[in-house]
Amino acid sequence: MLKIAKTEFHKLKRYSVVWIGVATMLTVVLLTRFMATASDGAVHTLEYFSNNVIWNNFSLIFPATITLIAGYIIERERVDDTLKNILTIPIPFRKLLAGKLIAVGGLAIILAAIEFAFTMIVFFISRFPGFSFAGMLLVLVKMIGMNLFVYVAVLPIIIFTGQRAGSFMAGVGFSFFYGFVGTFASGHGLGNIYPITAGLGLISYQSGETAAYNIFFNAVILLLMFVISSAMILFAENKTPAAKANTKVKKR
Repeated sequence: MLKIAKTEFHKLKRYSVVWIGVATMLTVVLLTRFMATASDGAVHTLEYFSNNVIWNNFSLIFPATITLIAGYIIERERVDDTLKNILTIPIPFRKLLAGKLIAVGGLAIILAAIEFAFTMIVFFISRFPGFSFAGMLLVLVKMIGMNLFVYVAVLPIIIFTGQRAGSFMAGVGFSFFYGFVGTFASGHGLGNIYPITAGLGLISYQSGETAAYNIFFNAVILLLMFVISSAMILFAENKTPAAKANTKVKKR
């Protein structure tokens, strides 16, 4: 499985969809900078600015972005008509799917590092106060952690739609809604049990007023999502008949 993940990770370099991920990381940082311009009286230290980047990323962009990338690389095997050849090696569909998901998990970490780089560039250009090397490393850890936790939260969506040809865009739409609702869930006392926002407690996210987190609930919710995802992978299968998949390819 790790060999498959390594192969898939190398294949990611050839996919233009990865650049969409890079573009969205830049977009969320620039959006946060624009919002900082419009805010009154707030002192935008590194901690304050980076926390706003993390918030905008998980609530507006990252859930849909990572679902899009994962769905795309799964769908490419059908569009390129390579899935039927892979399955006759034989490699079970669930093993192929797991390898792709591990590779996308690695990409989630890389996108967090890119988001961190853009954050630091904009922070220095804007000449915001409050820089420290310890604070900078903490920002990197928080961004990586939050990206991974959000990825775990959307895994069931990716796995469910990845089993059916042409379904991944529906998963992208649902993931966007899923992340956006997290903004409201966090503000109504549901942040500890809502999967998308559970990661906030595990990275000790604070912005403005001090937030209280139940770390046990946060960890249990994300562990439950991981267990559900693992169970779904064990029973995953390609639910698109080969003939139907080939017809779709010819039409394209």
